Amino acid sequence: MLAAPLTAYADDSPDDQAGQTIAIEQSTPIVTASSGFHITIAITNASSDTAPAGSLILSTNSRFTFVSRTDMQKWAEGDTAIPTPDVLGSIDVPEITPGNTATVTLDVAADQQALQSMRSWGPKPLQLSYSAGNQPPTMLPSFLTRSPDGLDTAQTPAMNLTVAMPLTTTDWQVDSSALSGLVSEDENASAEPVLSVNQQETTTVKELNQTLAKHHSLQVVADPLYFQELPSDTRPAVAGVMQPGDFDVTAYAALNDADAYTRAGIADEAWNAEQAQTLYAVAKSTVTPTATYAWQGSGTWSLDALTKARAQGYTAVIADSTFDGEQTDTVHTGTYVVNTSAGDITVLKEQSELGTLAHGEATSARATAEASDAGRLARMLAQSAFYQMEQPYATRNLLMTFSRNSSASWINQVMSAMEQASWLNLTDLNTMAAADPYNVSSEVNQDDSNAADVSQTRATLEQLSSSRKDILRLATSILKKGLDEDDVSSLNPQALARQDASSTASHTNDPAQWVSTLLNAHDDIALHAFAGSSDAEYQRQIAKANRTFADTVLGSVYITPSESVSVFSESAQMPVTVSNKLPYAVSVKVNSITDSMQIVTSRSNDVVIPARSEAQVTFTIRVSTSGTTVAHVSLADRHNTAFGNTQDTTITSVLRISDASGFVIIGFAVLLGLVGLWRQFNRKKDPDE
Repeated sequence: MLAAPLTAYADDSPDDQAGQTIAIEQSTPIVTASSGFHITIAITNASSDTAPAGSLILSTNSRFTFVSRTDMQKWAEGDTAIPTPDVLGSIDVPEITPGNTATVTLDVAADQQALQSMRSWGPKPLQLSYSAGNQPPTMLPSFLTRSPDGLDTAQTPAMNLTVAMPLTTTDWQVDSSALSGLVSEDENASAEPVLSVNQQETTTVKELNQTLAKHHSLQVVADPLYFQELPSDTRPAVAGVMQPGDFDVTAYAALNDADAYTRAGIADEAWNAEQAQTLYAVAKSTVTPTATYAWQGSGTWSLDALTKARAQGYTAVIADSTFDGEQTDTVHTGTYVVNTSAGDITVLKEQSELGTLAHGEATSARATAEASDAGRLARMLAQSAFYQMEQPYATRNLLMTFSRNSSASWINQVMSAMEQASWLNLTDLNTMAAADPYNVSSEVNQDDSNAADVSQTRATLEQLSSSRKDILRLATSILKKGLDEDDVSSLNPQALARQDASSTASHTNDPAQWVSTLLNAHDDIALHAFAGSSDAEYQRQIAKANRTFADTVLGSVYITPSESVSVFSESAQMPVTVSNKLPYAVSVKVNSITDSMQIVTSRSNDVVIPARSEAQVTFTIRVSTSGTTVAHVSLADRHNTAFGNTQDTTITSVLRISDASGFVIIGFAVLLGLVGLWRQFNRKKDPDE
């Protein structure tokens, strides 16, 4: 809702100055010769006192024409005194008790005098004036846009506008049962996807798809991994695909550490343009390629980021208005060509005001009417009309995009209004990319304040590198048929991402293929952590999911809990059972150490445990006294690096004389004691003793 604070009543206490708020809930975005004007307003009493009955007056200036973008912004912020003498109508507002809202609707007929007196089309100032009690009225400025319909004005060419939206999400869920199936290699388990979108997301996409079906001019650029997961009946027509997983190229370039991504399991091949095409082709069961666009991530498009995108096969990118900070007198085509060392790349830059409004944001904090969808839509239509009017015969192509989380309802409102705007010609992305560029150079004027924050990205990469390293350790140092580094590096890095995991699941007792599946699952999850819209918490969740996955892999080889051991002689045996739930044999070390120097065990045993089986090793216990201690039994790989659980076993020693040698020892000790006593009584003493 749009909220504008009203002047507090005179009897309000200093701690009770909230007053009332006024909100535009709905208004006619485009006024035609026959539409009239309709507006719904909600007034909420946020104070602790009852607001008296009042009235709301709606007025405009039928003959006024905005002459600059600055004038429009100042009006939106209430910083300019444009007279609005033409009253469209008024309505009474009842008294409002504390915490309640009064909603009023004002309908202005098409033949109303103020509307009829409009002789020119374009944006007009709209003033809402609310008065209650003896307080001065509160003024809320907004916009009314008159179309050329029915006016005796020259018809000028429509301005080209491309409207695009990213189809992606960060609402991914990791299927722990599918991951467990991959680890144990249960039948058919490895063919299941390890990531999926939840049911609520599927419902949202169905609603969005219904909206997209009504607006064919809207350019949908889809994340191909997300596109794959959607039910076939909810997959919309797309104008192109973006980098898989909505991978954040701008953060990648800002971090400037390609090896960190590689160690985390994110190879360049996972998100290049070729992979995007492959994923889309699999989802659509087609060989016909579609366009690819690299969508802007959390930071600005630096020259390094553009160079990397071009090297990855993307010939065009979508950029927000921070790409070029140059302020020109009039708006211009948002097409740029940047020369990079990897080749030329086309940048499609979003127009600032239109893009901000489409993203659901106000053009400034002081533009209070733009705090609601209705207020933003009114400003959007007025702004687009002004842009056409400032250079009516110039050929320009502007870009406007929705955000990644724009609702189907908002998209429908905007597109329905834009399609009715006769001064706009809605074009596609290909047309805009092919337009004469506004600028061709190797210079990139970027706003440093919009640079990607890579601190959390680096932390997440380190966590993912650790979990991947543990899976690799299983392959090289724990499996009986260990893989060397060359075997690991030759594993197919993108089998799971292409959704052909079912084929790679046919391992035919080949541990290399099985490890490949595990790594693919890890890397597929890891890629989703670095979406352009991901936040720190989301990245932590993804890293935690892969940490749990790696722990599950290593934890499938474990020491079975054993009972306490009682020792009744100088030596005994302590059996230890090691279980292996993995589908392949493993070779490990079993180590034991006690807390006592008098009760000890042998230190280490090597053991081979068959697939889905268990094996037992025996440690020798040696004691020199009675007592109790704890043996800590742990597992280690062939390089003696510990992993998995540690099993604690209590050892109790109760020494007893159980053979002839024991009696001989005792007799010898008694004899030594008697000799010592005799010497004590018979030795010659010194005089001073």
